[in-house]
Amino acid sequence: MGRFGNQAEQFLGALAFTRILNRTLVLPHWIEYPQRAAGSFQVPFDRYFEVEPLESYLKVILMDDFMKYLANDVWPKGQRIVFCYTSRKNEDNQSEGCNAKEGNPFGPFWDKFSIDFDQDVFYHPLYFDISSAGDWNNRYPPSKYPVLAFTGPPGAFPAEQRHVHLAKYFIYSNYIKKKAENFLKKHAPKYNQTNLLAIHLRNGIDFKRACEYVIPKSNFFASAQCLGYSLEKGIVLSSEICYPSRNTIIKQVEHAVITHKPDYLFVAADEDHMIQQFQKTLEKKYNLKVLRYDGNENVNEAAHIDLYILGVVANHAIVNCPSTFSAFAKRMRDVNEKQTDFWGLDVNENDQKEKIENYENKIEL
Repeated sequence: MGRFGNQAEQFLGALAFTRILNRTLVLPHWIEYPQRAAGSFQVPFDRYFEVEPLESYLKVILMDDFMKYLANDVWPKGQRIVFCYTSRKNEDNQSEGCNAKEGNPFGPFWDKFSIDFDQDVFYHPLYFDISSAGDWNNRYPPSKYPVLAFTGPPGAFPAEQRHVHLAKYFIYSNYIKKKAENFLKKHAPKYNQTNLLAIHLRNGIDFKRACEYVIPKSNFFASAQCLGYSLEKGIVLSSEICYPSRNTIIKQVEHAVITHKPDYLFVAADEDHMIQQFQKTLEKKYNLKVLRYDGNENVNEAAHIDLYILGVVANHAIVNCPSTFSAFAKRMRDVNEKQTDFWGLDVNENDQKEKIENYENKIEL
């Protein structure tokens, strides 16, 4: 569902579901959407992430390898079953089956491997949020159902708290690491992991509109990462947390610059990187260089460069509370025990103002 952040959320649940059933997870291609064009395309799992770390948690095989070496034997044409919870409507608004290939990205995903389905199975009332394999394996034993293919990922959205720790098995591939490191060597010659501040601005029009529907005392998308899964942190979700104003962003970044004294500010954004504003207000004043990764040639790949720098490289980061993209970076940072702040949340306004005024007084002296 959705772009990478949302897909990664559901992938955590799919990992847990597969392991509980003692099955082998066929690692799916990531679904990406081209800019200014219809349709979708599929990118092999290992383009972005290593496979070996996952093998320490469960049995896995790349989808390319499964289709090439095993599918004809264990899942031959004419015997391919697809699972869905209930009927799914097709373009004629009829709902007589799973309609597994109806629409985008469903059709393009399965067509990538020339997969057609011969039978639909409704697994209602079972659900993939399970703690034991009994019901699933009794009803759909591997001897009769060697492959469980679903119309959607068997993982909750947003990810459940008990599955968040599985993010540690996401290790970026050498392909992404090298691209990120080459970028930093070229544009940040003095770079090291202690002098780089990274921020994520989730400021596209789609997210702005989504934030108009936030309910203060409830979770929204991935906001449990900063509000708590039971809202136990006592924080009320506001528009400034969901879609912070430019004034909040500038002030909070300035506060972080004064506190952590970075040489570089790296900006990841889905729309407006605010580069000119940061250059005008921060670059000369704090002897700071502002950076962004130019992903015009491949915006989807560029998003992973952003995530690698946000989640692995930067010493300190500021991210968006409800954003699943931010949540992915935050979880990587947690694995590496790195500090992360959230927009509109972690900085006391009076403390922020005092630090900036004190710094300006030192400059005048």
